[in-house]
Amino acid sequence: MTCKNCETSLRTDFMFCPSCGSKTDAGRITFKKLWADFKERFFDLDNTFFRTVKTMTFRPEEVVGLYIDGVRRRFMNPMSYLGVALGLSGILFFIMQKIGFLELLDFEFLGSQSDVPANGKVMDVIMEYQTFVFLMYIPVIAFAGILSFNSRGYNLPEHLVTAIYTLAHISIITFPVSLVIMLFAPSVYMAYSFFNIFLMVFFSAFVLIRLHPYKNLGIILIRALIFAVLWIVGYFAVSIGIHALLLLSGVVELSDYLPQKT
Repeated sequence: MTCKNCETSLRTDFMFCPSCGSKTDAGRITFKKLWADFKERFFDLDNTFFRTVKTMTFRPEEVVGLYIDGVRRRFMNPMSYLGVALGLSGILFFIMQKIGFLELLDFEFLGSQSDVPANGKVMDVIMEYQTFVFLMYIPVIAFAGILSFNSRGYNLPEHLVTAIYTLAHISIITFPVSLVIMLFAPSVYMAYSFFNIFLMVFFSAFVLIRLHPYKNLGIILIRALIFAVLWIVGYFAVSIGIHALLLLSGVVELSDYLPQKT
């Protein structure tokens, strides 16, 4: 008997392939098998996704460190984890577009007047290219991390892996709250987004502290502060870059940053 997935030779009494782990009993597809496969992949509390979410929340150094050290099957790989995060983010932005979310936002929370045309135009672009905007923050976390925490001597690609896991995890664990606020309290979504920035900085620093331990608490706090400053600088650099690109492309004009005359 041969495994249909990896073509490894199997004994006839094998229920699972010892090479790839897949079941040997393929059989005909039935509704029962489809449901069983769905439950196993998404609702089994011991499956890879839930195990990755749980461990990234409390012991992120295991997920990131083991992957960089060559352990590939215990947790989801960073690209798959990022794919889940992008999928959930896509759901949020899809719902935003369907419910006319922009009209419900309170831009005045951050000191920006709601009648400034640039606000709506920039948000429209962010919604349309939300995947690209999301990915732009990965190098921000990576560069801030390599310049502040690097007791393990990681190179830039390894810090990028750390950043991918970190950013994806924040997006995944905040998805339920984001969805509820968006549907039932959209007027406070801008305030919630502002809170998410601090959450992202805090959790990113937490991951790096766990991954690159230093014995002296004072050194840890100084490095965390340096990381936070670098992260915020990178965040605003991305934001300014987006506005500059929209100005250069003609999507937004300087006059759009002025309040509309009534």
